[in-house]
Amino acid sequence: MNSYGYTELKSKWAPKNSYDLHSENQSFGASDLERWPLQDLLQKTQKPGEEFCSYGEVLSQCLLLINESPTARLMVQEAIQEKWEITLFDLSGGEYWIDVEEKLILLDSNALTPSALGRSVYFKNAVIVTLIKALRDIWQEKRHGGFDEKYRPEYTMTMERVRSADCDVLSILIAWELRADAYPDLWRHLIGSENGDMAMAFSGFLERNPSGQFNRQAMTAAFRQWFRCEVRVNTCDHNTLEYLDDILKETREQNPFGTKKPKAVEVEILSCLPDRTAYLQGYGSEILSDPLFSGMDDPINQSHLFHILYDLEATIIENVPFRDSDLAKKIFPAQPLMLEKKTTKADQ
Repeated sequence: MNSYGYTELKSKWAPKNSYDLHSENQSFGASDLERWPLQDLLQKTQKPGEEFCSYGEVLSQCLLLINESPTARLMVQEAIQEKWEITLFDLSGGEYWIDVEEKLILLDSNALTPSALGRSVYFKNAVIVTLIKALRDIWQEKRHGGFDEKYRPEYTMTMERVRSADCDVLSILIAWELRADAYPDLWRHLIGSENGDMAMAFSGFLERNPSGQFNRQAMTAAFRQWFRCEVRVNTCDHNTLEYLDDILKETREQNPFGTKKPKAVEVEILSCLPDRTAYLQGYGSEILSDPLFSGMDDPINQSHLFHILYDLEATIIENVPFRDSDLAKKIFPAQPLMLEKKTTKADQ
C-alpha cells in the first residue's frame, strides 16, 4: 500500500494498473466506485452555466466534446459496444488506468470536486486529453493485448514505447480535428502541455505542406518527437519495467514472457487508425533498429532491465541466485526451487 491509501495491482492484460482501494476504515474495489456506461454519458445534457453536481456530468460534457471528432467518434462507439464504463478518482497524478477485467477506465480527478473540475478550463482539458488516450489504449488492447506474453522483455519495452507514443499522437490528432470549430481550447491546452513539442511538430509539418490531404506524415513527425524527450521515454520504460517485475515476482517455475522479436509489420500495425490507415507504414524496420526508438540511456532503467534478464536465467533458493539448478539442489536439498528459469535456444 502506498502513501495515498490504495494498493496498485498490475493488470495481467494491459500495461496499466487496476486498483484495489483501501483506507483505514474501509476496503473497496473498483466495482464499488461510482461508474457510468459511456452510452449513458452521451445521453446526458447540461445547461450552459449550470453547476456540475457529479463527476458523471463532467465526464458527459468531456465525452460529448470529443465525440465531435471523426477519429474519436469511432473509438467511442467501439468502447460503447464493448460495454466499457468510466469513473473519476484521485490517482495522485497517475493520469489514467484501465482495468480490462472490469472494463473500467479510471481518470484522475486531481482531488477536485465535480463543480471545481467543471469550472477549471485547465483540468477539464486535462481530463479530455487523458480520456482520449484511454480510449486509444483500450482500442489497442482489444487488438493486441499485453506484449509481455509474446515478446522478450527488451522488445516488450520497445513495443510499449510505441504504444504510449501512439496514444499521445492520437490525442494531438483529435485535438487538431476539434480545433476548427468544435472546441479550439483543447488544441491550445496541448500547445502549453508537456506534449507541446509534439503538437508543434504536428502543426509545423502541416504548415510546411499545406497541400497535403492526409495527416499521416504530420502524425509521424509528432511520433518521432515523442522519442526526443528523455522524460517521456524514461517514464514509459520505468512503468514497463515495474510491470515486468511484478509479473516475474508472481511466477515460480517458468519464464512468463514470450520469446519473439517483433516484426516490422507488428510495429506498424500499432499505428492503424479507425479508418484503417497506418501512419507508421514503412517505418517498422527503422523503429526496431534506430537507437532513437529502441536505445536505452537511463542507467537506472538499464540496471533494472539487466536484473530482470538475470533473474530469468537464475534459480533462486533462500534468496541466493544460482546459475546451475543442480548445484542449488545440492546446497539446499530440503528447500523447493522458488524460481527456475532457463533461457533456451528459442529465447536467444
